[in-house]
Amino acid sequence: MTKADATTPATVPTPERIHTAALELFARQGYEATTLAQIADAVGIRKPSLYNHIDSKQALFLSLVDAVEDAFFAVHDASVARHADALVENRLRALVEDLSGFIFTESHGTFYKRFLLFPPESLAGEIRAINARSEARIDRDLRRLHTQGCDQGCWRPGDERRFLDAFYCLMDGLYSERFIYAQPEYARRLDSVWAVFWAGICQTDQHR
Repeated sequence: MTKADATTPATVPTPERIHTAALELFARQGYEATTLAQIADAVGIRKPSLYNHIDSKQALFLSLVDAVEDAFFAVHDASVARHADALVENRLRALVEDLSGFIFTESHGTFYKRFLLFPPESLAGEIRAINARSEARIDRDLRRLHTQGCDQGCWRPGDERRFLDAFYCLMDGLYSERFIYAQPEYARRLDSVWAVFWAGICQTDQHR
């Protein structure tokens, strides 16, 4: 029995098994430390057989970046849609919690953090372009939330860029906390930082 047979149903197509094994290894070890031989071994096939399903290690990694980005935005878009009729404070808090939940998902969250902070040098340009497109997409929803906050009197019009910057810094900090603390402690810290974040963005106009 191969390693793949012990953990993966035989009916799962080989390309899917390759992606699952590669995602776990890249998330755990990073791009440079993961070899195609390790991926093949995890799947239970010979290394040359990988090339029946992938073009290269770089192409495999970038395909996983796309897949994890899609998973991230599935969570993001669902949160935005699910709370569309709520007050802006509740919508923002729900978005923070939902995206935090994504970061705690096995392999996906760790891989997401790795390629954001430590992209492979050989793929840095491609990943920066992906990140720029993703941030532009997030910006569109955050701008709508900022406008809603203006309409609801949470803050005066203006300071949109400060609002976006504060949100990204909040999420970046929380993503880092996720790798240090277990989920109960992380949740406690999220509660604490949310109170400060919300008070701060509601008072930005008063401190110009």
